[in-house]
Amino acid sequence: MQAQLDLIDMKIGKEMAGLKRDVEHMIDAEAFSIASKVHNLKSQMDSIESSLNFLKQEGILTRQETLQLIGSAADDRATDGSGKALSLDDVRAAAKKIIEDELERHRADGIGRTDYALAIGGGRVIDYSEGYFSLTPWSGLLGILPGDYRRHPKANKILEPSFGEPGQCLPLKGSNVFVDIRLRTAIYADSITLEHVSKRVAYDTGSAPRDFQVFGWLEASAAHKKGERVLLGSFRYDIESSSVQTFRLYKTASKLLVNTVRVHVVSNYGSSTHTCLYRVRVHGTEPHSEE
Repeated sequence: MQAQLDLIDMKIGKEMAGLKRDVEHMIDAEAFSIASKVHNLKSQMDSIESSLNFLKQEGILTRQETLQLIGSAADDRATDGSGKALSLDDVRAAAKKIIEDELERHRADGIGRTDYALAIGGGRVIDYSEGYFSLTPWSGLLGILPGDYRRHPKANKILEPSFGEPGQCLPLKGSNVFVDIRLRTAIYADSITLEHVSKRVAYDTGSAPRDFQVFGWLEASAAHKKGERVLLGSFRYDIESSSVQTFRLYKTASKLLVNTVRVHVVSNYGSSTHTCLYRVRVHGTEPHSEE
């Protein structure tokens, strides 16, 4: 009986030893596999880091944009559920998506900023100085009609996308003119964009606005009481520069809620008869959100 028990113990010992060797071999193999994956991942990350560092050094991406790019790529990889490591191709795909999104924003309004004066969004011209319009059988009636009826059909032209066509503007009599714009909602305005037809195709650059001021106030509504008109900035439109120019408003504007803006052109580039306004855009932040 003892001999049989000894034999059983010997067999169990051999099986345990064999099982231990098998487990050790499996652990060694898995460790080697993990080490290889870590090495490959490190190589991929080094490649990604090298590419991103190049973009940063060349001034193509800021540090924040680089982090955003990596974060976007990591989010996309986590979403697909494949469990694969982040690769340079993932970063390229994320960069492509970010670029496409930016292009879409710029296609929407040309400069990638929300325009709170855009007519299709609810912006409208509510008043302007004397117009300089061609005579028609009904043009003389504009000055005597009440309220909204006295506005020329071209008035809201300055709040619509412009295609740089000469003559497609709101012409106002003289060199000292103004236009009042009701925004689609009350905002903390931070900048304004003026656009004039390019000097290369303009019929008359003398009618382009030169020096101008921007005022803002809160017009009475169901949600707001009427506010005081405040100067938000004084600027000069440079006819020799880009046709689309954005101007940063005074810092005080960031604390003033406005739903109405006046663009007061103090002088133009030489025309004594009229001043042409092609496009006005107003940018800012709504009280409950950040742009």
